Amino acid sequence: MLKEIITLVVAPLFVALVTTLVDHWLDHRDDN
Repeated sequence: MLKEIITLVVAPLFVALVTTLVDHWLDHRDDN
Protein backbone atom coordinates (compact mmCIF):
# COMPACT_ATOMS: atom_id res chain seq x y z
CA MET A 1 0.00 0.00 0.00
CA LEU A 2 2.71 2.46 1.01
CA LYS A 3 4.76 1.54 -2.05
CA GLU A 4 1.78 2.27 -4.30
CA ILE A 5 1.27 5.69 -2.71
CA ILE A 6 4.96 6.54 -3.10
CA THR A 7 4.81 5.45 -6.74
CA LEU A 8 1.74 7.62 -7.39
CA VAL A 9 3.48 10.61 -5.82
CA VAL A 10 6.96 10.11 -7.30
CA ALA A 11 5.94 9.09 -10.84
CA PRO A 12 4.40 12.48 -11.82
CA LEU A 13 7.31 14.34 -10.23
CA PHE A 14 9.80 12.17 -12.11
CA VAL A 15 7.96 12.72 -15.39
CA ALA A 16 7.85 16.47 -14.78
CA LEU A 17 11.57 16.52 -13.95
CA VAL A 18 12.51 14.55 -17.06
CA THR A 19 10.27 16.74 -19.22
CA THR A 20 11.90 19.88 -17.82
CA LEU A 21 15.41 18.52 -18.34
CA VAL A 22 14.66 17.43 -21.91
CA ASP A 23 12.99 20.76 -22.66
CA HIS A 24 16.00 22.64 -21.27
CA TRP A 25 18.42 20.41 -23.18
CA LEU A 26 16.57 20.93 -26.45
CA ASP A 27 16.49 24.70 -25.91
CA HIS A 28 20.21 24.73 -25.09
CA ARG A 29 20.98 22.61 -28.14
CA ASP A 30 19.02 24.96 -30.40
CA ASP A 31 20.96 27.97 -29.09
CA ASN A 32 24.26 26.48 -30.24
